[in-house]
Amino acid sequence: MHIVKLENICKSYDNLQILNDINIKIKKRTSTALVGPTGSGKTVLLRIMDLLEKPSSGTVYFEGVDANSSSNTRLEIRRKIGMVFQKPLAFKASVYDNVAYGLKIRGETKDLEKKVKETLETVELKGYENRNALKLSGGETQRLALARAMITNPKLLLLDEPTSNLDPISTKKMEELITQINQEYETTVIMTTHNIFQGRKLADEMIIMNKGQIFQSGSPDEIFKMPESRFVADFIGIENVMEGTASRTNGDLVSIKTSSITIYAITEKQGHVNFSIRPDEITISCGKIKTSARNVIKGKVKEITDTGSLIRLIVDAGEQFAVFITQNSLLDLQITIGTTVWMYFKASAVHVF
Repeated sequence: MHIVKLENICKSYDNLQILNDINIKIKKRTSTALVGPTGSGKTVLLRIMDLLEKPSSGTVYFEGVDANSSSNTRLEIRRKIGMVFQKPLAFKASVYDNVAYGLKIRGETKDLEKKVKETLETVELKGYENRNALKLSGGETQRLALARAMITNPKLLLLDEPTSNLDPISTKKMEELITQINQEYETTVIMTTHNIFQGRKLADEMIIMNKGQIFQSGSPDEIFKMPESRFVADFIGIENVMEGTASRTNGDLVSIKTSSITIYAITEKQGHVNFSIRPDEITISCGKIKTSARNVIKGKVKEITDTGSLIRLIVDAGEQFAVFITQNSLLDLQITIGTTVWMYFKASAVHVF
């Protein structure tokens, strides 16, 4: 069963539409990242999942139950959800009292001290019980908020940009905790982030949003290897994204004409298309050689950048291509800026969308 299911969710404030026809299914014990630029509707969607806000239309299901069917149902479901906001607030009290608060208001005081200490140990705040919560650092406050959400043992944990205000060391700690909570405690995690690489690292499933709509969802590998739109390709940082007109040549093989070159690809799509070629799918030589690769393109090296592990070339062939080669290849081929090179890549290496 899906722990959360959203059907045809729309949300508007007066005449401003924030979310448009959102459909999502979240499996239990998984980790999902809602990824998109600022203003894409991620936080509003998270608040609707947390039942802090009602959608203008559409239905929110929690474990198969309509979450908004009655006020009692909403309250019962909210008790199963933990939420950590982007800028969490600490109560003017000790760390212990902050963490214990959720259980106290529920009247669940059995083994309270033991539960608080165990939760603080989980978020690496052991020994902080008597500290003033308002004197904690940003990273410590974020982990305090996480402890406050986790002590009620939620089935679903919602995190809104959990590391956006943290330094690199605190970010790493928070990411490790999110993974631990999801995998060891089997808590379903849904988080928002504008950091595509954080989503790729932490999530089983990524949902790419923009302008209140879902542009693509799937595993991180699927999204990074097969973007379905120009926006997704640009947002996740795929290089060598171009556009042209595709025409059938033979079977599934098409020729795609850009304003300056022709590319061969395997696809059923025709007409105006976007396409990309991963830099590591392209091989180069300084002289033309025989090859089985369908695409053979001549160009000049415009830029050479040492990325640390590989050399990144920008080759001008009418279209700009990024190509990765090793340091040894750069030296062996004696490539400098202005060197004429030949690029080779298979038709199957061209992703058309």
